[in-house]
Amino acid sequence: MQFLFLRDGGCKKIYIFQLLLSMLIEILLLCISTKYLKKKNKLLKQNYKGKKIPCCIGIVLGTVLAFFTFLEYVNVKKTNYLVVFLSFLSISIVGFIDDIFGDDKSKGFRGHFKRLLKDSEVSTGLIKMTLIPIVLLIGSVYITQDIFRSLLYTVFGALCINLFNLFDLRPGRCIKALFIFLALLGIFISWVPFYISLLILLIPVFIGDIKEIYMLGDAGSNVIGYIFFLIVSDIYSVNTNSVLVWVTLFIVTALNFASEYISFSQVIEKNKMLKYIDELGRKN
Repeated sequence: MQFLFLRDGGCKKIYIFQLLLSMLIEILLLCISTKYLKKKNKLLKQNYKGKKIPCCIGIVLGTVLAFFTFLEYVNVKKTNYLVVFLSFLSISIVGFIDDIFGDDKSKGFRGHFKRLLKDSEVSTGLIKMTLIPIVLLIGSVYITQDIFRSLLYTVFGALCINLFNLFDLRPGRCIKALFIFLALLGIFISWVPFYISLLILLIPVFIGDIKEIYMLGDAGSNVIGYIFFLIVSDIYSVNTNSVLVWVTLFIVTALNFASEYISFSQVIEKNKMLKYIDELGRKN
């Protein structure tokens, strides 16, 4: 069941049109939604500098990525695209709900479960931690037709999404982290047009994020984590690089575990190279 392939002739033109159309819609939605939310003083939160900006513009990114994927489904009629389309949409919406109704009373895996057991409160973070694996499991079962691999990819995907959510504490950091990880693993990845297109569609939202015009929120960081999972696992294509999956799974698991005890922001601040990369392009 082939999913991603190189194109030629008219197919290339259609593909480029789909990409350009999606990017145009993304830019328009970013401009309109940001202007509207600021004007109406809605869904604004203080960033790390205390500046109030729209907090959940990542829903625009999730919607556009889903739209682009749906166009591919309509064009080539491969149902795997439909799985990715629904996953993008679901994962972003779950994050959007957390952006709107979530609070800072509990953080991390331990924090959400402790709140449930100690205070009998179900946080939006815990709901997100439940719904996202369900979305990943359903998609994985459909694609792989194998329980073990489905469970593996569900855990892997959920950890990737949570990890990039943790990086979204400073302007531009989340998308920078994605590009850095992919650059380090790039030689082992099957770079196909669809994956490259997803990364291109990150550029408009990245510019506004790093310029502190808006925040990605969970709605955005969730889909960025999903993109990382999608590209590294290559789950929805014919070829699956199991060695890359296991190595990356180990790294992602270790970073998630470490985040329960250390602050990534503090680690970055203490390392000159990481700090330089983190602040590159950001407003002073």
